[in-house]
Amino acid sequence: MRLMSSTLVIVWACTVHAGGNEVPVQAWWVDSLQQVLVGDTPPASPMTGALHAARGEYEAIQVAVRSSTACRVTLQAPPLGPGLEVRVRTVGRVPITRGTHHTPKEERVAEPPAELPDPLFPGAVWELAADRTECFWLDVEVPATAAPGNYRTQVKVMAGDTVVELPLELTVHSATVPFQGELLLTNWFSVRPTEMNYGRVPAGSADWWTCANQLFDSMWAHRQNMFWTPLGPPFIKPVATDDGQLSFDFTLFDAWVEAFSRARGGERKTYIEGQPIAWREGYDGHVKARIWRIEQGKPQETIIEVSDPAAREGYRIYLTALRDHLRSRNWLDRFRIHITDEPHGHQLEPYAVLAGYVREFAPEFAIMEALDVRDDFAFFEQHCDVWVPQLGRFDQSLDNMLQRLEAGKEVWIYTCLFPAGAYPNRFIDYPLIKTRVLHWINFRWGFTGYLHWGFNQWRGGDSFTVLEPPHGGSTFLPPGDAWIVYPGDRQLLDSIRHEAMRDGVEDYELLKVLASRDPERAATLAQEVVASFTDYMRDVAAFRQVRQALLDALD
Repeated sequence: MRLMSSTLVIVWACTVHAGGNEVPVQAWWVDSLQQVLVGDTPPASPMTGALHAARGEYEAIQVAVRSSTACRVTLQAPPLGPGLEVRVRTVGRVPITRGTHHTPKEERVAEPPAELPDPLFPGAVWELAADRTECFWLDVEVPATAAPGNYRTQVKVMAGDTVVELPLELTVHSATVPFQGELLLTNWFSVRPTEMNYGRVPAGSADWWTCANQLFDSMWAHRQNMFWTPLGPPFIKPVATDDGQLSFDFTLFDAWVEAFSRARGGERKTYIEGQPIAWREGYDGHVKARIWRIEQGKPQETIIEVSDPAAREGYRIYLTALRDHLRSRNWLDRFRIHITDEPHGHQLEPYAVLAGYVREFAPEFAIMEALDVRDDFAFFEQHCDVWVPQLGRFDQSLDNMLQRLEAGKEVWIYTCLFPAGAYPNRFIDYPLIKTRVLHWINFRWGFTGYLHWGFNQWRGGDSFTVLEPPHGGSTFLPPGDAWIVYPGDRQLLDSIRHEAMRDGVEDYELLKVLASRDPERAATLAQEVVASFTDYMRDVAAFRQVRQALLDALD
């Protein structure tokens, strides 16, 4: 602490320089897993600016700033070394009014109403209000070719003539996160140019593709490798041939797959996740067939009972055409198909009929479904290839999931507005470590993938102010369930939850590398972090120690 003229300047782990226009400013390092509240003040023992990273991954840290007077605060972060540029963003806040349901306060960051950190904005300037703490987000992408060792830079926080210097050190370990990776990851999404200020542009237009590629870029950067793909118009357009037969135009579908498959930073196998081919009215509604057929010389969409002979014929034409096209593009092994989301109860009978059509006309297709698997094991064993049960719904039937995994079959997990309470999830008012440990759970029990429905399911309103949109009746979605990215002005904005999600995937991949060398050590580390689905590390410092042990084990 230094006294300059009559102005008190409090800083931590840093050096202060001031001229004639001193501004009382506090600046301190904060772990990237820590959500900072507006009323937070510097801790008695602040952390140092030290990062540990494997090669081929991102690492982040925050700088919190606070002042007793309103001021403009600017941050400068020179590179840590060749190819080790430091990106700087500001951490925005969003209002939470209800908070996540069925969750005790000790499992949440703050009680509503609250302003909580989430969106990341480009830029390195804060217009800081008096007595309010805000954060800069600094991250570095460590190349896979980086030389192991220590790298240093000096971060400067400037307000008026006051300059706060914060030393930052990065230790690059010899471990490397594989670019391809093993974990399968999907977040359901759609191209929404209107919300991103491109206007109501048609699918396939230049602005539409710009918007789509911004989504793909973010997904690639966060290790997503499966892409939600529409299987109807305008992506796959039914057309009538000259002789009056039904055919399909795959032009936009092909361009879509080519766009998300384009290598970004390296080669990675990507997957086509075909959207549901059935029709259903509401979650508990009746499942019907959705087909196209020629009527009066034109293709028409038709919704009919799955048992109607016309349904079988419609799916025969459609599924055969889709299978043949995928084969012609050498994409069959990359394709998964959904029939209907979370089939249950009376829906199982028509689901079985539709699954039978897939088995009959396109047996190469792997059927993938988000499932409420508790007692319908024999049914889904027959009719579904890739099981994606909801975390929190199979605690009592975990052995059934593990038996499938031992047999070499795929079992993922998914989260949505559930589970809540003690379970991990990616809600805004949950500590970020809950988001990160999802993928330690994946490794701990051998689950092969993770699914979430809400990448950018913005609701047409202000996505920065309505984070808990209505979900039917008196129900509201938990904060952040529907999206993990935000619509900027012709740009896509990531969030600190999206960063924590990627960090967890990187942890998973490092654990897989260690397991290939020392499976017992990898298992021990994973068990230290997650003992069960509800018993896992909440303490960030303790988690960092295990993460450090993981890197050390790979050195």
